[in-house]
Amino acid sequence: MSYKINEKIEKGYSLDLGKVIDDSFEIFKKTFLISGLGYLLVGIVMAVLYFFLFIVVFGVADMANFVVELEVMKTTSAYIVGMLGFTVVYTALIAPLNAGFLKLCYLAKKNQTLEIGAIFEYYKGKYAKDIIVGSIIISFATVGLSTLFELVGLSFLGFIVQIILSWFTILFLPLVIFGNQNFGEAIEKSVKLVVKQPFHILAALVIAFIGALLGFIALCIGILFTIPYWPAMTFALYDNIIGVEEKSIIDEIGTSEFKL
Repeated sequence: MSYKINEKIEKGYSLDLGKVIDDSFEIFKKTFLISGLGYLLVGIVMAVLYFFLFIVVFGVADMANFVVELEVMKTTSAYIVGMLGFTVVYTALIAPLNAGFLKLCYLAKKNQTLEIGAIFEYYKGKYAKDIIVGSIIISFATVGLSTLFELVGLSFLGFIVQIILSWFTILFLPLVIFGNQNFGEAIEKSVKLVVKQPFHILAALVIAFIGALLGFIALCIGILFTIPYWPAMTFALYDNIIGVEEKSIIDEIGTSEFKL
């Protein structure tokens, strides 16, 4: 697989945007229901955790004043350090879930049984470390640079930086879980692959973003069942660029938590 990835980086590749969109929609049709339930479950758990964290840190009496005080706090060093720390913890918790939604797309592609447990698969096994460490590096860079631009009064540039980093690292997770790359290789090769066809990939991501937000039309709750279009598009991009190979029984055993 590494040879195939390196070959695409060296020689380039063609990307049919129409086929990518068609493939992503086919994957989405198969996964939107179980992925939507997964996002609902994760959303409930995260909301409960945020609520109790807020109560512990700020107290019930201060909740009404928090939004007002937040703007003042943004320029303090304590806020910046706290945000970076929160980013690390949040990313460590959520990154394996993002990989799990990609795994659902893989199962749909192979016409295998879709189970909600697949979403939580990457909290264990050989890929967990690379998924978490690489995601933290990307998030840390994104938040750090965005905060820096915001402090100097260039919030819009900070927003642009977020888009660029998300754009060029979009293949990071599939390179780890499908390409068997470590976190450093996956980040580097994602950038190199995107550079080969940046505008085709950007167009696909814009379409995915718009598609994911269409759920707001259905009384907002529909967003849970349109967000899955984002991982479907991410998977389709990787599949059309590199291709997802069949995993053997030995490979599956190798990813088990019982691996020595």
